[in-house]
Amino acid sequence: MSEFITRRKAITQGIVTTGALCSAGCSKSEKNEISKSPNADSHPPFLTPWSPPSDLKRDLTPGSTPVRLGAWSRGHTTLDYPTDISITDMVKRIRDAGYTTGNSSYGQSGRNPWLEASDSEIAELKTALKTYDVTFFDMHTYTNNIHPDLETRAKNHRYVIEQCEAAERVGCPMVTTHTGTCSAEHPISPHKDNWTWDTWKLGVKVIKQLLQDTSGMNVVFGIEAVNMTASNNPRAHLRLIEDVADPRLKICLDPVNMMHLGVYYRNTELIQECFDLLGENIIACHAKDTYILPDKMSAYITELAPGKGILDYETYLVGLSRLSTPRPLLIEHIPDEQYADAKKYIEDTAAKVGVKIYG
Repeated sequence: MSEFITRRKAITQGIVTTGALCSAGCSKSEKNEISKSPNADSHPPFLTPWSPPSDLKRDLTPGSTPVRLGAWSRGHTTLDYPTDISITDMVKRIRDAGYTTGNSSYGQSGRNPWLEASDSEIAELKTALKTYDVTFFDMHTYTNNIHPDLETRAKNHRYVIEQCEAAERVGCPMVTTHTGTCSAEHPISPHKDNWTWDTWKLGVKVIKQLLQDTSGMNVVFGIEAVNMTASNNPRAHLRLIEDVADPRLKICLDPVNMMHLGVYYRNTELIQECFDLLGENIIACHAKDTYILPDKMSAYITELAPGKGILDYETYLVGLSRLSTPRPLLIEHIPDEQYADAKKYIEDTAAKVGVKIYG
């Protein structure tokens, strides 16, 4: 969103300075002339530039690459180790629901059961994935990689490494994780120091170490944005890739996890910037929607099912279709009964702009 006008830019353009001088001693005619200037009319310095520009252009020319849809509905469309049906039937159930990709996720309270699966079970999983043309794209790994307590941080790192081992065992190409927060509460909690240079350097150091500790593995780290941390925008993602400088560091794109008031109504530009800056480094994506509760004095930006908020899914899907290979797009964080409608919304939107859904 390079069009955003900062205070510094406004000063260099003479907007703020001229206004200040004018208030001190301009004539009435001079004030009228200044108020008619294009810059003053389009971006007066007292207005934060959070409204979309009136001349915003969207290039919705689709690419030829289809998008693989998945859904994070536990026990229905995920690839968590099954306890109620066979491994083959688990994969078939995903395909029967109309999806062609899936993920798995285990917290830190117990060992990932895929690590304990027999060789024959792993072979069954890989055969079923091939038979039904379903991909196992992610072993989601939710933890605070820069936890302020060093003992807890070490435990978190062992958890990440274990998920990498599980992913490697089943042939899953990615673990999704986050840089982390200075807060000791939750992996997504805000903290006053999250946006300092020292914290950024710590995040880079830790991610480098985790990649080194898992060197030799094929699995990559898909960094996912978290609103309340420094990795909450595409420029931060790009800088992290550059600073870590490891080919196994990629991006799990989630524009909703980048939302704040400054980009809420300008999410088309945000999504465009994500694809412009990150391109092929995007190896998977999440699908949900963003919405500000309209009856609250303070800003409550919440998550909803795709199609229930204001996220520009046309631009999002077109961007995915321009990548070189089919990327997973995982619908997440909604009640089970809402997945069918969310899936239909994405499919209908894709059809509208000429994007193919893998199937």
